[in-house]
Amino acid sequence: MRSFVKLPLVAVVSLAVLLAVGVATASAHGRPGQGPGVRGVSIGSLVTRSATELGITRAELKAAIVDSANTSIDEAVADEELDADEADELKAEAADNLRVAYSLSRTKTVASNLEITTAKLNSAFRASRKAVLLAKIDRAVANGDLTEEEAAERKERLANAKLPGYKPAGQAFSFDGGSRGECESRR
Repeated sequence: MRSFVKLPLVAVVSLAVLLAVGVATASAHGRPGQGPGVRGVSIGSLVTRSATELGITRAELKAAIVDSANTSIDEAVADEELDADEADELKAEAADNLRVAYSLSRTKTVASNLEITTAKLNSAFRASRKAVLLAKIDRAVANGDLTEEEAAERKERLANAKLPGYKPAGQAFSFDGGSRGECESRR
């Protein structure tokens, strides 16, 4: 039975590492399929802006995220989903890679680590997503990648959008290879 748990875990960890490398490569070369102008919000930009929204340093927010990831890893060890060596490797990866730490973290634990409510954490991340996207739209206009009309349309869509908080629904990481669903991502 234990090998059935390890296989999805190894696949998910491998995917997370490949995704992190792929995202770094894609951001260096641009991402196809998203059209000219504005790309998505990077985790680094989101964390930096959210720290400002929360009135804390980026290092404090990153530490809360990494601590939350480590808590998730420790829970997986306690549930015998990971062994100690796997946990150590995953903790090292989370410490070195904010994208991995973010994917392993939980909204509720990050908020608790910061001694704030999940509502405050979600609100800060929601406002940060909007601010980062607005800045990207403005840069795209300045760079000639978007027209003023295209920018106005995107800004209107953004104004009417219901943006996610700390994590988009369904984005909480699970050691069984699945997601924890919408309810868990809001905790």
